[in-house]
Amino acid sequence: MAYQDPTNDKIAEAMKFWRLVNDADSTNRAEALQDIKFAAGDQWPIEIQNSRNVEARPCLTINKIDAYIRQVTNQQRMQRPRIKVHPVNNLADYKIAQVIEGITRHIETNSNADTAYDTAFDYAVRMGWGYWRINYKYVSESSFDQEIYIDAIDNPFTVYFDPNSIRPDGSDAERCLITTVLDKKIFREMYPDADDGANFQPRSTGDDTAAWITKEDIRIAEYFYVERERARLFLLSDGTSAFADSESFFERVEAAGLEVIDERDSYRRAVKWCKMTAMEVLEEKTWAGKYIPIVPCYGAQVIVDDKRKKYGLVRFAKDPQRMYNFWRTSMTESVALAPKAKWLLAEGQDEGHENEWALANIKSSPVLRYKQKDIEGVPAPVPQRLQPEPPPTGIMEAAGAISADLQMVLGILDPNQLPSGNISGKALMGQQAQVDLSNFHFYDNMTRSIKHTGKIILDLIPKIYDTQRVMRIIGSDGQPDMTVINEQSAIGEVLNDVTVGEYDVVMDTGPGFQSRRQQAVEAMMPLLTGNSELFNIAGDLVFRNMDFPGADVIADRLAALNPMAQIDEKSDIPPEIQMRLAQSQKAIEELQQQLQAAGLEINNRMQVAQIKEEGATRRKLMDVTAKAHNTETMAEVRVNDQNTRSITSQNKTEIDALVKMLIARMPADQLLAEIERLNAEQFAFAQTAAQDISQGASPFVQQPNLM
Repeated sequence: MAYQDPTNDKIAEAMKFWRLVNDADSTNRAEALQDIKFAAGDQWPIEIQNSRNVEARPCLTINKIDAYIRQVTNQQRMQRPRIKVHPVNNLADYKIAQVIEGITRHIETNSNADTAYDTAFDYAVRMGWGYWRINYKYVSESSFDQEIYIDAIDNPFTVYFDPNSIRPDGSDAERCLITTVLDKKIFREMYPDADDGANFQPRSTGDDTAAWITKEDIRIAEYFYVERERARLFLLSDGTSAFADSESFFERVEAAGLEVIDERDSYRRAVKWCKMTAMEVLEEKTWAGKYIPIVPCYGAQVIVDDKRKKYGLVRFAKDPQRMYNFWRTSMTESVALAPKAKWLLAEGQDEGHENEWALANIKSSPVLRYKQKDIEGVPAPVPQRLQPEPPPTGIMEAAGAISADLQMVLGILDPNQLPSGNISGKALMGQQAQVDLSNFHFYDNMTRSIKHTGKIILDLIPKIYDTQRVMRIIGSDGQPDMTVINEQSAIGEVLNDVTVGEYDVVMDTGPGFQSRRQQAVEAMMPLLTGNSELFNIAGDLVFRNMDFPGADVIADRLAALNPMAQIDEKSDIPPEIQMRLAQSQKAIEELQQQLQAAGLEINNRMQVAQIKEEGATRRKLMDVTAKAHNTETMAEVRVNDQNTRSITSQNKTEIDALVKMLIARMPADQLLAEIERLNAEQFAFAQTAAQDISQGASPFVQQPNLM
């Protein structure tokens, strides 16, 4: 690669921006570095530590801050914010929004985004800010498919972010610089044709270029910057808008049958990227998205004298922690330097055993022998140990008070200091929520940053995943599925088209999916106890939220037997169970058709039986008609009326027997309705026949149309 002049505009602009951020953020960077060291255990002022080392005095560090930091960061790990995608215009679709949301989870899983989030959040809690970045690259050396990745930034001091950015998620940043210092040997392997600055000589002390090149190392910088170009925006008759990208724009609009209905002055926004040293540009391109893909995660910020002050949990806990270390060291020192417990004995009582008594405070001897008389031969009392004075009570009280001050500054109370005794679970949860709220702003700021990450991914997806491919889609429950995106159907329709429509990000916070499943089971079980009807309606949902092996299998079987299970694109029922439910519905329809056919058969059999009975009844009715003038004949009419009812009752019994054969093949409500209809028609026919006979009507009555 040819050598480029150091006055190159892009290099000069990048170095100017680097100096600007250094000047604007120098105080924050210096204090943040001290916070990082302090949280890592470097908690004694250097001058005090040196003086105590000279005097051979202890400098103890009881690092309580690190435990409090881990309490905040681990709480975030238990309740990770989650990205959800919503459609926002008429070209967007709910089902495709679910596909895009699954792609977003795939990107987070594939790139280990949890590591990037946790690293940035840990730095934000410790010193006030951290970063992660979004990138896209080819899946492999032999593929043309690209994937989006979320990468961690291990050292936030290597990032020089736009000091004019004021939004809490950094979405308004116009420039950003990421630097990396490499050994020149590694640099030559990566860029064999590039200038490694072997002949470079710094011009003077404080020269900016000298900070980029040393004898052994060289600094590489990635520079993101935004360019704007004035352009004319046109509104077309189909509701879309477009820039006039060439002279043939209007010809293409006319060929598509569209018209320009409005226009205005606007600008095109493009994000540029280049990789450079202090001497030449190594690589450059136009970034695919519209946002700078570096996402900050802030701790706390405040404006002081028109300057942004950034800090984390450690900044105001330094003094209480130093005092705690000092008092604990003083207490340890006072105990360690206190005189040993001495023995009181008469002169001459240790005669012959001098070594045993000299080592009495050093070794744990099993026996101590002494003489019962002193040097003058006079009986002496038993030797006694003289106890030293206890540590000063003031030191003990000061250490306890400083520990309480440290907890108040950090906003994290010791659980042992919370109210105890017989209190309700709701009260305990309220106390824990109060403690959590003290540092909730750290979690909330991270939620904003992850939301901006989702927007960057939504902006990149139509540009990176713009061809037909099979993608892994991960659901909200963590279950993967393979889906074809941008699939061209036989009729020319594009299925799962992720390149059209406008979508937005909504954050889902709180307990994760697993925790919410357990909460759902705990809430549903009391409702289902002793209520079999509710279990028949929602039993599959209960088992689907349980965690024991086989729970999903039971849930699938219950869902297949539940006619009230919802089957649509928004349903949580797995696709294979939806297919089984659809087959069950089809089987029910076939059984209903069979029931209708069986009803026709019943009617035909009833008609045949009635025709046979009609012949016998007709002969009896002819005799009845001849004798209708006397009372005996009327009595026979009544008897015949009863016989007719008996015949009808036999038919009803036969109908009931046939219907019972179908009871397992037909829903209960339809079965009862069919029985009632047949019974009503048969009884109506029998009553009409009997009434006609009693009134002397013609015995050739017309059968009702049972069809």
